[in-house]
Amino acid sequence: MKNALSQIMVTKSDGRIVPFDPNKIIKVLHKVGADEQAISLVLQQTYKVLYEGISTKKIYESVFENLKRMDKSLAGRYNLKKAIFALGPSGFPFEKYVGSLFIAEGYTVKTGITVSGKCVDHEVDVVAENTLELNMMECKFHSSQKSYCSVQHSLYVRARFWDIERKFEQDAASLPRKFSGWLVTNTRFSTDATTYGTCSDLKMMSWDFPLNSSLKDRIDKLGLHPVTSIVSLSQRETRKLLAMNIVLCQSLNAEILGNLGISEGRIPDIIRESASLCRRIKKSNID
Repeated sequence: MKNALSQIMVTKSDGRIVPFDPNKIIKVLHKVGADEQAISLVLQQTYKVLYEGISTKKIYESVFENLKRMDKSLAGRYNLKKAIFALGPSGFPFEKYVGSLFIAEGYTVKTGITVSGKCVDHEVDVVAENTLELNMMECKFHSSQKSYCSVQHSLYVRARFWDIERKFEQDAASLPRKFSGWLVTNTRFSTDATTYGTCSDLKMMSWDFPLNSSLKDRIDKLGLHPVTSIVSLSQRETRKLLAMNIVLCQSLNAEILGNLGISEGRIPDIIRESASLCRRIKKSNID
């Protein structure tokens, strides 16, 4: 049966028709911390819903719903990419979230400040600094997976940070700190965007770039999931949390949840799910 199912063709989001590959599901489930029993159960349920031409979106939804029934924190990790999109529609929660990742790495962080360049002033989304580095970031939040940062974004952001860097070099020539400009997005970069960024010494971070230091990699390494990953919370509740500038699961406590109007009976389960999401996952040996 397994061999027969592997011959089923599925439809990707871009319209391409490809063979169903259960190994892709297995790889992702290993990465989110699922054990062998959970993986086996999810695959069994996935095989039941397969049919010729099924969309990868429907397969994804099936896996997600089965994980929710087994372990909500696994479902939250599996759904991380969508949870990042749920930080919209404005880009401010995403900026706060990116800042939180750098705080966890030991940087002092400010968001949404005005910085003087040699020629003009600039609005900078995130500033992350320590005694050795001064990092200034432009965050481009996209509400659709189909949106991406083109080479025009790289050109524009590189020019802005060159202006700031020239001012920095004039005013702080004696300070032994390295200045770096960044372009950060929740989706991806075009090939030309990364080519130009790499060539011009613009640091860049997207969902899956650069290798081993992407947005996804940093979240996995630090265990810092956004509150939008908690599947026990409604969309309305997560919107309220974001409006309160609460973007991290680890920031939640019973008092915050109570002030949100969540019943006492739900609070312990949400706290447990949040704590489990914050747990760092051991790196899988599965490539």
